[in-house]
Amino acid sequence: MARRRKSLVGLGLAFLVGGVVGLAIGGYGGFRLGRSAIIDECMYKDARAIQSQVVALKHLRAARTSQAVELLEAQLDDALILFDPWKPYPRPTYRTISEINKAIRESKEYRSANPRQSNRPHVDKMVANLFAREPYKEK
Repeated sequence: MARRRKSLVGLGLAFLVGGVVGLAIGGYGGFRLGRSAIIDECMYKDARAIQSQVVALKHLRAARTSQAVELLEAQLDDALILFDPWKPYPRPTYRTISEINKAIRESKEYRSANPRQSNRPHVDKMVANLFAREPYKEK
């Protein structure tokens, strides 16, 4: 009886230790996978931004300013609509909120001085909605 009880306690302890070790390894692996996915997405976005900047610079060097301006305007629209998500982003820092509000304010002032209608009316509407809403607030 004592031997069987000792075996069950040992088996239970081994199961518990195995579970804890499995959770630790899984958590670490999940963290690494999530972190690498975020870094990959940031690097992809930066690489695409560099490609667009090179195209704009080529247009400017070739004195094709209207094409360069249109490219930069479209990039501005694409960046702005990310600041007006369907659901608010969870827990942005005060620093981030401050910079987002500054970017929106400066873009709104720029567009007031330089109105533009793109060939993407749905994006124009999203940007107009962003400019019309209240600034981000810290929660």
